[in-house]
Amino acid sequence: FTKIPAAGFLAQGWSGGVYHPHILQNMPDWSCGICDIINEFLPTSTMPPYDSKVHRGVWRTVTLRCSLRTREIMVIVQHAPPKGGVGALEDGSDDYSKVFEGEKERLVGMLTKGVIPATKRDYPEDHVVDEKRKEEEEAKEGLKVTSIFFQEFGGVSHPGPDHPVQHVFGKKSLEENLGKCTFQISPGAFFQTNTEGAEVLYNIVVERIKEVTKDPKDTLLLDVCCGTGTIGLTCLKEEVVGKLVGVDISEPAIKDAEINATKNGYTEPSTTRFIASAAEKILPETMKDLPRHVPIVAVVDPARDGLHNAVIKSLRANEGIQRLVYVSCNPTATLVRDAGMLCSPPTKKYPGRPFKPTMSQPVDMFPLTKHCEMVMTFDRMSEEEFEKSTTE
Repeated sequence: FTKIPAAGFLAQGWSGGVYHPHILQNMPDWSCGICDIINEFLPTSTMPPYDSKVHRGVWRTVTLRCSLRTREIMVIVQHAPPKGGVGALEDGSDDYSKVFEGEKERLVGMLTKGVIPATKRDYPEDHVVDEKRKEEEEAKEGLKVTSIFFQEFGGVSHPGPDHPVQHVFGKKSLEENLGKCTFQISPGAFFQTNTEGAEVLYNIVVERIKEVTKDPKDTLLLDVCCGTGTIGLTCLKEEVVGKLVGVDISEPAIKDAEINATKNGYTEPSTTRFIASAAEKILPETMKDLPRHVPIVAVVDPARDGLHNAVIKSLRANEGIQRLVYVSCNPTATLVRDAGMLCSPPTKKYPGRPFKPTMSQPVDMFPLTKHCEMVMTFDRMSEEEFEKSTTE
């Protein structure tokens, strides 16, 4: 068979080629339109796509981020070093450095020459047209790419969130309206893919916190894996807490969080504080700096790997935290594991009275997939409950 350079999804892994997104009912028209542009560009490019088997070629991945509420679209094009990456040939025959800038300029021109073109969808035969969605799609017409970044990566897997990007067109960030807040999102910063779903998710978190905050103005929210500050700032805006300390490993996300705090009216250092560090490294010291005799509520929203052991140890050891809200994107694996460590009897490794699960709520953040988010609420065992559990 003949290989044709194309953009799409790796439905069968790295060795199975790519599949166009046009058949997927949960992919919007604008994303398929951008895919059409890239698929027009790739077969005519003088530089081939990256081959993960031999680690040669240039074009690697394309990431699309969009806010329909602000009508902004960000495109991030990842590529291997033009001179050749890990698998570069010794004779230099795969050195594309002389043509790279020209090809990059051509791709930018194609992506920005006008509105994203209408696209022909390839829905399955049993697809039913939702009239509401049809109206929403029609309202999205006229969208344009508002920012483009290129990212050079010579490794064999994936770059970290702090890996540098090169801004080549338009705005340097994307803006999104979520709930009562406005958020700036940088290329490497995490943000929920489904804004309407995120509002449902965050409202659940707000309600779980509201249940235990007798004096919201004096209550401090410890937001672990805070990203761009979405959950913490939403809780501040909803007035269920009065102070916020956020921790995240991604420096671009923390920079966004600081900007977002100001953007949403929180300029006092005594109200918001964001720390760029791995939670397991900084949380023990952060806990020591938290004001004593102040009500504390914790929210954790980790990646699929879940919480580090040191984070669980710190959360358990601080018995000032009476409620912990765990937002999980991997509820059948790492949430189960972490819940066991949060709720197990105290040991030298995990001191402090254990938590107990008191409520769980799934949220369908990813329609037409097998995945969902889970909001699980943990409350600290009272001394009476703990003593009773140890004597039974």
